Amino acid sequence: MGEFGSYLGDALGVKIPEDYAAFMEKYGDKLPEDPVTQQSWLCGLGNRQFVVGTTQAFRARASGFSPHYLIIGWLGLKTIVINRAYEQIDSYVMLDAKDGKIRSVDFLGGGQILAQDFDQWIGPELLRAQLKDRYESILTVIAFDSEQKAREARKNLAQLQARGFIDLEDMVIVTKERDGGVHLHQEHKLAAKGGLAGSLTGLIVGSLFFAPLIGAFLGAIAGVLSASLADIGIDDDFMKDLSRKFTPGCSALFTLVRKADPQRVTEAFLGFGGKVLLSSFGRETEAQIQRVLDAATEKRAD
Repeated sequence: MGEFGSYLGDALGVKIPEDYAAFMEKYGDKLPEDPVTQQSWLCGLGNRQFVVGTTQAFRARASGFSPHYLIIGWLGLKTIVINRAYEQIDSYVMLDAKDGKIRSVDFLGGGQILAQDFDQWIGPELLRAQLKDRYESILTVIAFDSEQKAREARKNLAQLQARGFIDLEDMVIVTKERDGGVHLHQEHKLAAKGGLAGSLTGLIVGSLFFAPLIGAFLGAIAGVLSASLADIGIDDDFMKDLSRKFTPGCSALFTLVRKADPQRVTEAFLGFGGKVLLSSFGRETEAQIQRVLDAATEKRAD
């Protein structure tokens, strides 16, 4: 079980799920003791002292709190109505050690199921955190249903680059052939490694492609978490490992962006189509831009 699992087992008298224990053995030292007041490295998760202390507090104060529940992180503040007045209370991440499910919870009771197990919940965010640690530029992966569409997107970005509206470090098309083969189409590295040129104004390129396309992306995350990420450009093995999970016939555009003019990039790709699979930009920004671009696509189709 490892040191972490043994520590929590002794302190809380519960068997720790293997996926969560393995994660904490590897990354626990990156997490704060108080993610409520300190920014967490990942998803509001806290270290083992936080888990023990907060779980014990819930056991003492929350009615019906099961002995196999573990509080593993802080979700943020939620607004509730008490005596016709709006109040904010803390919401936490809870792991059910019995069935492995991840739920939201507060001191008033349980909340919604966030994921069926810890690996499913943490996978995409863990990959984003690793990408942020490895790359100074913003890495984004966009999928298309054809190689032609990916090439059109690359052409648009190249034109923006030529006009000075975007600063690309690398840009690669990866295709998944009908026979299952994966091929990389990379003309050249766009620039040598260097410091960031000025402030990052938006960096929304690669988050501008939104039409339903490839499913089961979460299943692909587990296979690429251990991929090697290069300091200069996008690592070939990383691209191949991720693309092997694609549906045959699909293509993806991988980009590394130093900075961009968000207005110009938006104009160039409004209603363009495609699907954002991953961006080290973060899930919330992806979702915000996706809602905007989905609406723009629907409007254009009328």
